[in-house]
Amino acid sequence: MNGPASKISGCAQQVRRSGSFELPCNADKAFPLFSPEGEREWVSGWDPKPVFPEKITFVRDTIFREGTGVDEALWTLVDADWRTRRAEYVRTAPVSHTAHIVVEIEPLGAERCKVLVNYTVTIFGEGAERYVDSFSESAYSAKMENWRGWICTRLETLASDR
Repeated sequence: MNGPASKISGCAQQVRRSGSFELPCNADKAFPLFSPEGEREWVSGWDPKPVFPEKITFVRDTIFREGTGVDEALWTLVDADWRTRRAEYVRTAPVSHTAHIVVEIEPLGAERCKVLVNYTVTIFGEGAERYVDSFSESAYSAKMENWRGWICTRLETLASDR
C-alpha cells in the first residue's frame, strides 16, 4: 500500500511504501539474503555491529547497530520466520526517523521467487526533509529496482564461483 506522507504531530511525518521484485532463485535461497549478515553480501558498505546477543543471528530479538553519524541506527529483529520466509525489523535513528520494515519471500517456482518489502517510516527532527524525499514513490521504486539488481549480481557471482 503506497500512500502519501501524512502529518502525525508537529513536524513529524509518516510514510508507507510497498514494493516488490522477482529474483531468479528459490525462496529458501533468497530469504537469508534479508538477514543482517546476509545483506553484507549485496549491500555496499553494510556493516552491522552486534548489540545483543554478542553475535548477530537471524532470530527474533537480535539487536544490532548499523551506519555512522546521524545515519547510525539501532535495529531490532522483531521476527524471523523461516517457515513463512517473513522478516520484520524496527530501525531507529534517534535524530531523524524510525522505520518498521517487513520483508516476505513468496515462491513462484523451483527457481523463482517474489520479494515483497513494506516500509512504514516516521520522519522527525534533523534531516527530516532528506528522508521524506528518499521515500517518495519514485525513490522507493528505484530502491526496489536497485535491490533487485544488486541481489541478481550477487547471485550471478555465486553461480560463477561454483
